[in-house]
Amino acid sequence: MTRAQRVRGIKGPRLSRRSLIRGAFGTALGLPLLECMLNDKGTALAGGAALPKRYFLMHCPTSLVTSGSTTEGLTPTLSGFGYDLRPVLQPFADRDVAGDISVISGLFAAPLDVPGGYNVDYHGQAPYAVMTGLRSGFSGVTWRPQGWSADQLVVQRMAPTTKFPFLYYQLDSQTGGTVVSYEQTEGFDDEPDIVYRGIDPQTSPALAYSQLFTGFAPPSDTPDPQAELERRLRMSSLSYAKEGIGSLRARLGAADQRTLDEHLERVRELERRLESGTGQVSASCHDPMHSSSDPADVSTDVPDQDARAARFVELIELAFACDMTRVVTLGGASVMTGSGMRNPAWNRIGGLHGEVQHASDQANLDAANRWFVDVYARIVSRLKATPEGDGDALDSTAALFIMEGGKGLSPDPQRSGDGGGDPNHSVDNAVAFLAGRVGGLAAGQHLNLTGQDLHPCKVITTAFQALGLEPTLGEISGPIEALFG
Repeated sequence: MTRAQRVRGIKGPRLSRRSLIRGAFGTALGLPLLECMLNDKGTALAGGAALPKRYFLMHCPTSLVTSGSTTEGLTPTLSGFGYDLRPVLQPFADRDVAGDISVISGLFAAPLDVPGGYNVDYHGQAPYAVMTGLRSGFSGVTWRPQGWSADQLVVQRMAPTTKFPFLYYQLDSQTGGTVVSYEQTEGFDDEPDIVYRGIDPQTSPALAYSQLFTGFAPPSDTPDPQAELERRLRMSSLSYAKEGIGSLRARLGAADQRTLDEHLERVRELERRLESGTGQVSASCHDPMHSSSDPADVSTDVPDQDARAARFVELIELAFACDMTRVVTLGGASVMTGSGMRNPAWNRIGGLHGEVQHASDQANLDAANRWFVDVYARIVSRLKATPEGDGDALDSTAALFIMEGGKGLSPDPQRSGDGGGDPNHSVDNAVAFLAGRVGGLAAGQHLNLTGQDLHPCKVITTAFQALGLEPTLGEISGPIEALFG
């Protein structure tokens, strides 16, 4: 008997998703998602509300080709459903998710002052343009992004009432460079009143785990006293830090005071969310009992990237399964094209940017890109294996994979970010992935858009449409209709 059949056979009372077990002294315990909370088809809550919709974006900090190549091993040669899996896409087969992921190729962002365009500073401006849909680098303060990033717009439009509005993780431990999630803030000195800045990603799997599961307790008739103690201790430490920092405020300048106030507001918001507790959706929700320490480096300045990725992949799945968040961004590296990103898979060559992408052969970049593709495929696979309603969590998720660049094959400076001198520095012939079936997405196809010059943001606005959100990102609007069934 399937889950849906069991649901349809239920003759007892229906419960709302907000139902509680009430005990002595006014205590209340939240329930997990039970079948009697679902509709007859098992696809929505009994009260009529749909199962949670989720947005996920992974940013891959690479291009398709090296400086000396014009061919690569990722883009399929066959279009439509049942496309061919090139060597870089082999993880789709290994993880049994090829039928769940659509590949979109032939995308283009122009190095021009046009909607969604960027100036010739490829590494500095192209990511801003792709993540915001706004032209970048032509006016104002060029070292800042020009608007909200896609994930922040999803948070605003979806307005989730989860413990965390969104989560932003990064695979590499390197910090201090360009990031791919941006928020609005106040300008200073000669800047406009409103500007945008990057949000710092969480690079520590151990801290990410602590953030999610401090105070976590699975459903039980008896509250877990240890979990309650951990929650209260954490809240006390946050309050103490807030008061200690606040005592410095009178000695700070106006700009630093604004920065401090924003920080304290984040602390207060975290306290409120810690107080609100953890929701549950899937029976797969559990505490993974991760270590309190990050994976040790395999050698000097070489992180154990596989172990780090495995922990982040599991945390992302559980954050969705436990309904702690509905919006997640996973970055590859903080410095675009991962300038110093080391990985045992390519450490013999050097760093991801200077050595692998610019000074190595195409086979080595293909191998590095395959590693990033595999991380994405693992996340899709885990969501596919997370039961929900009469299907799985992937059914209600739009999961994106966006690359920094493509392969500039033309010497035309209006197509290449640096005047045609390096095919690596271009958002021409770019490729993106979109997984899931939320909102009628027709997964498992290769859509070749070569010659149409559609912006990579069109894949993101397609995800917006699938989630029932306004399909606009900056200056780019409308979905790619062919991605729907």
